[in-house]
Amino acid sequence: MMNKEKKRLCPECKGLIKPGRTEMVFEVKDLKVTVKNVTANICSKCGQSFISGRVAEEVNRLVNRVSEDVNSFIKTQPKVRKGHKEIAIAV
Repeated sequence: MMNKEKKRLCPECKGLIKPGRTEMVFEVKDLKVTVKNVTANICSKCGQSFISGRVAEEVNRLVNRVSEDVNSFIKTQPKVRKGHKEIAIAV
């Protein structure tokens, strides 16, 4: 019996969508959080990423927790420079 997998096409360019990894970038107040290695489906033609609702929820929870922890930590530091801070997380 042949296992025929249904081909998924990109709604943007009609390219073939395949499993892969991507990164998501969030701006939370003056904190930039980049989450790398996120499970996604990616168009092989235009590179558009499609992330499931479950994965997006998990990443959002992670980013909220990290931003709260970082902001709490920064408040305890006497000489932290004001301005934009960046964090990168690989999952």
